Amino acid sequence: MRKNKAPVYRPGFRGRLSARQRDEICMGAILTQNTNWGNVERSLVELHRAGLWDWAAIAATPARKLERWIRSSGYFRQKAKKLKIFARYALGRSPARWFSRADLLALWGIGPETADSMLLYAGAKNAFVIDAYTLRIGKRLGWFNHQSYEGAQKFLTSYLPGSTRLYAEFHAVIVELAKRHCRVKPSCPGCPLLELCPHGQKILS
Repeated sequence: MRKNKAPVYRPGFRGRLSARQRDEICMGAILTQNTNWGNVERSLVELHRAGLWDWAAIAATPARKLERWIRSSGYFRQKAKKLKIFARYALGRSPARWFSRADLLALWGIGPETADSMLLYAGAKNAFVIDAYTLRIGKRLGWFNHQSYEGAQKFLTSYLPGSTRLYAEFHAVIVELAKRHCRVKPSCPGCPLLELCPHGQKILS
């Protein structure tokens, strides 16, 4: 039993996931809303130290205690409520049946990005995740000029074959590109997509 270790979460995870790994990914998808992964990892470590390994434990934990353990992820009161709502939902489902996107979006606090993250990384479903990085890079490359989640998702999936592995890797590459080069204040020199990027070429001209 991994008592004092953070769960290992990797975009593009290969192989069969255990029920605990799927739970951890779903917890992380909720906690990462409006914060960075480093803050989420600290919250997950605290949850593990407290013995909150699964949704039954989350559901049984008083909200005040849960808030204290996930404080590092920010918006901890809202996120504690979201975790408890999701826990009750997950416990009411058959273990053999994975969540549907419609079911997830009907829950309070679960938006398209969180739902698709759960479906892709925990459920191994063909759900392309659109985040702020994707919208930023797509706009700068001229892929789309809007900020619509559904529009960006439709654009990208129309060009990519429906593959869970490809969707996970593509999203991971976007995140890495955004961290290294396509930041809010871009660092264009050395960007592998510079030749294809009107925004970057304009900056460096």
